[in-house]
Amino acid sequence: MSLFGRGNNKKDAPSESVGATSDLEEPEDVAVPVTSRRGRVFASFQYRDYRYLWVSQFGWSGAMWMEQVARNWLVWQLTGSSLSVGLILLFQGIPRLFLALPGGVVADRFNQKYVMMASQSLTMAGYIISFLLVWTGSVEVWHLYVLSLARGVSMSFTQPARQTLISRLVPSDRMLNAFALNQIANNSNRLLAPAVAGLLIGFYDVTAAFGTAVIIFSITIVSTAMVRSSSAKSMNARQSAKGQLIEGINYVLNHRGILLLMSVAFAMFTFVLPYNALMPMIADQVLGIGPAGFGVLLSLGGVGALAGGLILASVGDVQSKGLLFLGGSFAFAISIFLLGIAPWASLAFVIMPFIGASQSIFFTAGNTALLSQAPPELRGRVLSVYNLDRGLQPAGSGLAGGMADLLSAPTTLMIMGGIGAVLVLGISIFAPTLRKLR
Repeated sequence: MSLFGRGNNKKDAPSESVGATSDLEEPEDVAVPVTSRRGRVFASFQYRDYRYLWVSQFGWSGAMWMEQVARNWLVWQLTGSSLSVGLILLFQGIPRLFLALPGGVVADRFNQKYVMMASQSLTMAGYIISFLLVWTGSVEVWHLYVLSLARGVSMSFTQPARQTLISRLVPSDRMLNAFALNQIANNSNRLLAPAVAGLLIGFYDVTAAFGTAVIIFSITIVSTAMVRSSSAKSMNARQSAKGQLIEGINYVLNHRGILLLMSVAFAMFTFVLPYNALMPMIADQVLGIGPAGFGVLLSLGGVGALAGGLILASVGDVQSKGLLFLGGSFAFAISIFLLGIAPWASLAFVIMPFIGASQSIFFTAGNTALLSQAPPELRGRVLSVYNLDRGLQPAGSGLAGGMADLLSAPTTLMIMGGIGAVLVLGISIFAPTLRKLR
């Protein structure tokens, strides 16, 4: 059977799986044993709906990176302030603090496909408005703040629905592979989109980058629509929404492993991931490489992230998911610290792939370890509680931007990367439960 083929003999289906094969009314995809390295890397592509969801993620990621580079560079050009760039991310994160928990309830309660399509429509509207504002020359910083707020609302519902659906479309022993392939979709665009956006801005203007983001996001809309509705059906809509929310929170509060995962994520989202808000200042004032160099710098991070995703996708089901998560988190924090002390563009170009690889491991191992601890019917709500930490990234971005304006971007990277590394190291030493998560 072809790696990407569909099974026709239902007796070949695995007897035990967590995901679409046990939830679908008519499971048509079957797990085929894979032995080659190529087969292991793309194992989850055996499942039709996962393939469409992956293409949807590919389009979403490409548009996001294209728009993010254009938006951050535009804000930097309009204001000359890293704080203003950080505030863009702050406004994007505010809704996630208030809507993360409702987003998880919605993901468990309703059809995830339709939840995604509704939230993606809001994102598409924001991209179109951004393009028109820039094209007509009427864009102001406050417009971008409002649009970032709307994008945060969209992401609050898109992310838990997408991640819950991934865990249902593949068996449990391929969940790490599926999330690694999801990171490959993100990071292949991280490799290409920032460089393309930088070139478009350099040779034309930001209008071209915003317009390209609109075109790319169309792929997401179409691919999401191709996922079968039965694959994304709700798992429990009989209990009240309030009761489901309380049930999810209680599960997290009584699960030490999940609380420890959240503690590490808190350190990363607050002190390490906000490095993105400082990259325009690093590229322009510290390294002096301009918009094209700025795009290339981010793309090199994508090279490392893509490599990290491919490695994780090829290893199969890693048993020590807690150790993998901790190692990726610590390496990510140390890489940000090293970027802060890099005095030359050539050295920064070398460090960026390590940042991308460790960031990819942090995200993939974290999502997989988390979902491995939660029963299928609670995964959306558990993810929503875990994703509350993501709402802290914009706050960290605002803090990083303010520190960079007062001190310098390199000093801020050293401080925040160092804090993140110390916190992760301390948790890993004093919390053996996290190291033992499988």
